[in-house]
Amino acid sequence: MKLYDLSFPLENRMPYFDGDPVPEIEQFKVLEKDGVNIKRISIGSHTGTHIDAPAHFIKGGMTVDKIQIGDISGVGTCVKYDPEGKLDLPSQHFDVLFLYTGYDLKWKEFSVFRNFPYINVEDAERIKDYGVKVVGIDSPSAEISNSKDFRTHKILLGNSIPIVENLNSSVLRNLVDKSFFVFIAPLAITGGDGSPARVFAVEV
Repeated sequence: MKLYDLSFPLENRMPYFDGDPVPEIEQFKVLEKDGVNIKRISIGSHTGTHIDAPAHFIKGGMTVDKIQIGDISGVGTCVKYDPEGKLDLPSQHFDVLFLYTGYDLKWKEFSVFRNFPYINVEDAERIKDYGVKVVGIDSPSAEISNSKDFRTHKILLGNSIPIVENLNSSVLRNLVDKSFFVFIAPLAITGGDGSPARVFAVEV
C-alpha cells in the first residue's frame, strides 16, 4: 500500500487571493515561559489546499460541516488536464476525479494567483453529467481568474459536487491515469462555506 498526501502545509503569510484574509500563524504561548506551546491561527476558509462547499456560491447550499466524509471519499482517478483542450473522461466511473495541470511549481509566489489553469464551463458540465462525488484540481481555483459570473463553481456546487483546490501537483503527478482510494478531511466548521483540508490517496 502506498499513501500520498496531496495537501500543502499551512504556513504564516502563505500565498492567498487578493482580498482574502492574510494567513497568520503566530506563537501565542511559549513553552519556556508559559509551560506550553500554543499557536494562534487566523486564516480564510479557502487558504492552501481546501474544499469549496456548495454554500460558497449557492444560496442555501450545504455547508462544510454538513458534508459527510463518506460523501467526499471513495475510489478516484487523476487525468491530465488543459482547459484549452478537451477533458478526456475515463470510461470507467469513479467517485472522485482529480485534474492534473502541473501548475503548482510557483506555489510559493503570489503570481500563482494570476493566469492559473481552471475548469472551463463546458468541462464543468461534462463533469457534472459524469456524476462524481467531488472534483479536485492542482490550481488555486477551478474558476478562470477574471471570472465575473463564476459559472464553473455554480455548475458544480449547484449540483452538490464539492471542489478541492490547490492540490499538491508534485505529488498528484504520481497518480495520473491510476486508480486510488481518496480520503478528504476538511474541518467541520459550523456554517462554513469551505475549509482547509488534508487530502490523502491510497493506491489500489
